[in-house]
Amino acid sequence: MKGFPDWYRRRREKALELYEAGRPARYGPDLDLSSYEVCDRGPGLLKDLRQLSEEELRALRNVGLRDDELSRSGTYLQYDGSVAYLRLMEEVAPEGLVIHDLMTAVRKYPWLRRYWFRACPLSLDKYTAFVGAYETAGAFVWCREGVRVEYPVQACLFLGSKRAVQVPHNIIVLEPGSSLHVITGCVTSRACSRAAHVACTEIYVGEGAELTWTMIHSWRPDTHVRPRMGAIVEEGGKLMVNYVLLSPVRSIQLYPTVILLGRGARVGFRNLVLALGKSVVDVGSAVVFNAEGTRGEIMSRALVKDQADIRLRGKLWGRKPGVKGHLECRALVLSDGAKAHAYPNLRSDVEDAELTHEAAIGRIAEEELFYLMSRG
Repeated sequence: MKGFPDWYRRRREKALELYEAGRPARYGPDLDLSSYEVCDRGPGLLKDLRQLSEEELRALRNVGLRDDELSRSGTYLQYDGSVAYLRLMEEVAPEGLVIHDLMTAVRKYPWLRRYWFRACPLSLDKYTAFVGAYETAGAFVWCREGVRVEYPVQACLFLGSKRAVQVPHNIIVLEPGSSLHVITGCVTSRACSRAAHVACTEIYVGEGAELTWTMIHSWRPDTHVRPRMGAIVEEGGKLMVNYVLLSPVRSIQLYPTVILLGRGARVGFRNLVLALGKSVVDVGSAVVFNAEGTRGEIMSRALVKDQADIRLRGKLWGRKPGVKGHLECRALVLSDGAKAHAYPNLRSDVEDAELTHEAAIGRIAEEELFYLMSRG
């Protein structure tokens, strides 16, 4: 831990204590993380993304990465446990957009102490604590006050080692009045087997700021995935979260939680999940309405095939008057061996909260199939 501030070393020690306490996640199958080796290295720094193999580039393109970097403000690529490529496109990125790997940012910016595991508590479960204790890298994206970024930042996490666990910690900070789109792609290589990805992403949207965060996952059928995400949105801020799962996965448990902390703050979730093979998928979203006049919407869509088992969760918690939220979960079951479950959850601590939900699981009706076929 040479070069790191004292506060950071102390908190990593605390995180290790919490991890060793072994608090399991509330949902999803439990993992024995001691059976994996923590990825702490990678291929080293690349001068150009095209130094990667064609197979690696093809996998990264499938999750949104542009290796030509056109229409991008910056690129962060983590390969296994370290940063492989980091670039700010100065010709298109405005002054005030900052991109670092998190380990550099922690040493450079003392104020990060206020954000480290604030939106996603270390004590949440053993996976969050594991990230706090063993994080090796991660993307730090900072948009300063009033800076509006036209082109997205792309942050990609590539897992290529066998029997290894990748442990990134990402922090995104938008100061008041700023706007940004971050595209995060996570992928495993064809050669990777029996691996795991345990991560944490924290998002802080300042007053009147706007962030779109798009997360695209493409895993191997024998990969276990435990990402954690928390966000805090201040007064008048807007957060849009898009999540896409494209491939079979051994198991995944993802339950991002957003706290609307300021009056008029808004959040929208769009989850699109393709559950294939023998995947065990437990995903959902939660919104905590912690200020008056806040708005939130969760929309989840899933296609379930083969022997996949999916659970769609959603929670709206109204804690202040004058809030509105809507939750919608729909799953389409396309084979006899597939299973789908929906768990909508509404909670209100006040009278003046408008919270609604709609959930549906089923197959395509014959008349709908006939209509679709008639339309080509």
